[in-house]
Amino acid sequence: MCIRDRYRAMGEALEASGRDIVYSCSWPAYINNGNESLQPFGEFVNDGCNLWRNYKDIQCNWASLGDIIDHWGDYGEALVPAAGPGHWHDMDMLLIGAHCISTAEEQTQMAIWAISASPLIMGNDLRNVSATSRAILLNKDAIAVSQDPLGQMGRRISNTSADPHQLWARNLADGQVAVALYNKQGTQPVFPPFVPTSNCQGWNHQQGGYYEACGGPAGNLDSFTGLTLEQATAECCANPRCAGFSFSEGAGYYKENANCGIHKSAGYDGYTRPNAIPSAIPSAPADITVEFADLNLFGEVEVFDIWDQKIVGTMEGSYTARAVPFHGSAFLRLKGTKL
Repeated sequence: MCIRDRYRAMGEALEASGRDIVYSCSWPAYINNGNESLQPFGEFVNDGCNLWRNYKDIQCNWASLGDIIDHWGDYGEALVPAAGPGHWHDMDMLLIGAHCISTAEEQTQMAIWAISASPLIMGNDLRNVSATSRAILLNKDAIAVSQDPLGQMGRRISNTSADPHQLWARNLADGQVAVALYNKQGTQPVFPPFVPTSNCQGWNHQQGGYYEACGGPAGNLDSFTGLTLEQATAECCANPRCAGFSFSEGAGYYKENANCGIHKSAGYDGYTRPNAIPSAIPSAPADITVEFADLNLFGEVEVFDIWDQKIVGTMEGSYTARAVPFHGSAFLRLKGTKL
């Protein structure tokens, strides 16, 4: 029995039990190389899946979290129609309280997960959650966005994941709109082709990890086994699409880019072309504006700050969140007139 048949059989058995059981499916994450436009979401629903993992396992670092956010933003058009009451896309565990990302990054994860209608599942040690992280996890207004009864998944409104300041939005049952103004900035990504393609020198060497490619499995050009380090280096050098590679006892993966930062992995070393490593952009706060017309809101709009849990004021035309931290997000609820 293939893996897809096994999930279907399990779903049928759970439904036959007559009990209310939440069924989480993982096999969608391992098909179609992360291309959400090719996923058979109707099949997942028919198999009884209440939620499913679409993409790579989250790691306890910002590079991994940021990559997942980019993936959901890039595939929003394909993801939104398949989400709804009883069947949700699972962005993976919350890192909030796990002490591996900043407070601003924790807020961004909570905001984007809530807007994307992703299940909120903690991945921390409850004995060691700080008061600040606890406040994010227990913010009743953030949870209300996540659990909104309309069940309509939100998405990124900004055009691309390269946009340094992004607008994410979700329509709510009472006619309000939940908004995240995300200050991504970060690094300037680098894409192939890479030069030279012979006699490459000065490789960046990472011990206990490697520069990871963005794009999920599609970011891996190919795998290899049985090679010496010199052979793997020569093969990558000769390929203008190869940014670098992971290496462990003669095996590893060639990477198409190094844009998702360093992935820590015991037993692996990484070798990356210096000119493939993204350049840093200053990690500064930013003022980010939402134009109400972009959300089909007109007239006077009441702005509620979900983090501060208070009404900011009533505005017309637009609202600007001041000094949004690097990798942070202003999280708002907007109440106005829809046309």
